[in-house]
Amino acid sequence: MLAKLCDKKFLPEGELRSFKLGEREILAINAGGKIYCLDGRCTHAGAPLAEGTLEGQVLTCPWHYSQFNISDGSVLRGPAYKPLKPYAVEERDGFIFIDL
Repeated sequence: MLAKLCDKKFLPEGELRSFKLGEREILAINAGGKIYCLDGRCTHAGAPLAEGTLEGQVLTCPWHYSQFNISDGSVLRGPAYKPLKPYAVEERDGFIFIDL
């Protein structure tokens, strides 16, 4: 099921933004002009990943510094051991949609 997340102009290059879709918190990232969407909370202790940092394809959690690959959600460094769920993204007419 495709869900409309936001207008792409609300997600500038290098930004980490959190969105609520129903019960889900989604992290949207604009990196290199490509949009990535992942679960918005760290799998280790539930930190809000929108408050983390991004260097290239590496997202760092703001609390305990776990690192994740934004392209597939995989864990690059613990203490997290469970990957983030990635969501398929579709851009249409200037809007960002994700497949829930």
